[in-house]
Amino acid sequence: MPSIVSPSCERCGACCREGGPGLHLEDRRLVTDGVIHTRHLFTIRRGETARDPVRDGLVRAAGDIIKIKGCEGTWTCRCFDPEVNGCRIYAERPLECRLLDCRDPSRLAAVYGGERLSRADLLAGVEGLWELVRDHDRRCDCDRVRGLLAPGQVDAERELAEIVRYDDELRRLMVARGGLEADMLDFLLGRPMPLVVRLMRREGGAAEPAAAAPAAAPRDPSA
Repeated sequence: MPSIVSPSCERCGACCREGGPGLHLEDRRLVTDGVIHTRHLFTIRRGETARDPVRDGLVRAAGDIIKIKGCEGTWTCRCFDPEVNGCRIYAERPLECRLLDCRDPSRLAAVYGGERLSRADLLAGVEGLWELVRDHDRRCDCDRVRGLLAPGQVDAERELAEIVRYDDELRRLMVARGGLEADMLDFLLGRPMPLVVRLMRREGGAAEPAAAAPAAAPRDPSA
């Protein structure tokens, strides 16, 4: 494991304003112990497009990428405190934050795409909820959505509309009947399907096929 000490870091906050980090298995305790609440997370699901700063381009995520949300419609990490120009959880900040050095990204690049935290790592033991999440992944499969957006697909718009309706109704029911916080749904189910479809329409064929390991961060402010 590369050194996590950055003695020359000036803690200017620039990296924090560029977006929250993706979480790795090493960060699992931060979620289970409540240092980072799931309402402050969102998931980029397999097949969605994300920007990989190491490869400097758009890629399709090969698995879950769980990230800390931005705040107030900006890229700025939810854990950043502008009043002190620092991190609210600095002593327990995630792995990517500990490794990041804006002058030398090699330490972060060495671990960036490997051993990412997934929803299964956090939810597989939660009976009922995990099955619901898996069924949503199946019915709202991003690769299927991408295929429906390809030219010449018969009844594509009808099927896309059904996917969007299912996603919307499930989110409504999980709050109304399941008692879940609405802010948790972006972690549990990923970004809403209308947004996912809109981003896929916009990108066209710009994203590279998924790599063997998930390795990206989102670049859409609405996330």
